[in-house]
Amino acid sequence: MSTSDELFTSAEILGGFSAKRARLLLFQIESRTAYLMLQSQQAVDRYLTEEAAEQRDLAFYEALVEGREPSVQPTIRDLERYAPHWQALMPSNSTIQSALAHLLAQKYRFAQRDIPHIKEALGLDTEEVQRAFSRQYRQELDTIYTEQVSLLERTRWQRNKLSEWLENLPPFWTAYALTFTETVGASILALPIALAGVGPIAGVIILLVMGVINVLTIASMAEAVTRNGSIRYQGSYLGKLVQDYLGRVGSLVLTAMVVIVCFLVLFAYYLGFSLTLAGATPIPPQVWVGILFLLGFYFVRRKNLHATVTSALVIGAINLGLILLLSGLALAHLRLDRLLYVHV
Repeated sequence: MSTSDELFTSAEILGGFSAKRARLLLFQIESRTAYLMLQSQQAVDRYLTEEAAEQRDLAFYEALVEGREPSVQPTIRDLERYAPHWQALMPSNSTIQSALAHLLAQKYRFAQRDIPHIKEALGLDTEEVQRAFSRQYRQELDTIYTEQVSLLERTRWQRNKLSEWLENLPPFWTAYALTFTETVGASILALPIALAGVGPIAGVIILLVMGVINVLTIASMAEAVTRNGSIRYQGSYLGKLVQDYLGRVGSLVLTAMVVIVCFLVLFAYYLGFSLTLAGATPIPPQVWVGILFLLGFYFVRRKNLHATVTSALVIGAINLGLILLLSGLALAHLRLDRLLYVHV
């Protein structure tokens, strides 16, 4: 009979302290997974500063050194997704591998078909690990799996597979998809209103000119980034890039411009949001502005939206779908005389 006050149990002594080593290994795996989750969230932070990123990493490592739980708690789905990244931590020891499998079964619930990467990392399909598990725990290895999974869990596993597929896309397609979806937002709904006064043909010409300017800007940015050593080798951010090329004054100008852009965008969103809802409800627009401000303040206080590449791509795809739907509805009112209207 073992108690929580015992330093080592008889099973751990007979097993060469494999359970103790497995607990430490599980902590390392979960910590590594949590760090990778933080990195995936930083990938889509629009205005993440170098100082904020360093503070986030420092908080993570402080929790790791002190033995505290990290701010991000990985699930079995996260362990499965990032298994190829922590697989190098696994020793080639069937006893420890079987002990780790036993710990995972005690802490998480999972079906056999849902964890192919974990099975590969732990070698659960090998005869050595299966024999070691039977020898230590007097039961078959298949007992660690659950046979019944709820619909909610099944949905979460499917979402996890989608996330794994999207985040493992080749770099080119990831950059292309993020650029394509992230540049299409709520502001595109204002284009018909802004260009209605000049007419469709003139509006299309203006959009083409602006599109060419944007493409040239992106190409110039890509050239500057690839030629900058601070970003390529030190992981610096846009502010450091501008400072390297234009000096501290240029960096301050960039900061001021970003602040102005954020202010104007928030002002436009507040105005459009409040007026739209005020027209559909008896609540005045000032109240809607206050509600939206409090929501924004809440998320700013959290310091993290927990957004990932997957969530950004999914939201972008939904936005594109809605825009295509609105465009399809507008086609029903298409008239040739309106298309040829020009007022410059």
